[in-house]
Amino acid sequence: MIKITIPGRPVPKGRPRLGVRGRRAYIYTPERTKQYEQAVGLCARAAVQGAALECPVAVAIDLYLHGKRRIDVDNCAKSILDGMNKIVYEDDNQVVDLRVRKIREKDKKRQRVEIEVWEANSDDRAG
Repeated sequence: MIKITIPGRPVPKGRPRLGVRGRRAYIYTPERTKQYEQAVGLCARAAVQGAALECPVAVAIDLYLHGKRRIDVDNCAKSILDGMNKIVYEDDNQVVDLRVRKIREKDKKRQRVEIEVWEANSDDRAG
């Protein structure tokens, strides 16, 4: 089982943006999303030993959030899963089991994301 902690408030995956340069249009990922995915990747690299998994995986994500501001768990999961591509697993399409929970954190400074990843066919994690 791989355990990863990402400090700070999670950043939901931003919608792709359309830019125009001269007569050419292009689509890009918002900078804030890109930076968060890179931070997820750094934390994942620190936790992973060896090559990325190539088998089906299960992922549990706990979002520890302070305050009453709304946040979509599905968009948070997208940015987190994308940030772990090529590090924890080859591609996030290997995720066959996903659980995401919002947990209220009383201390704003302790906001974080805790992730567990394991082979989907193993009994490493019950429940």
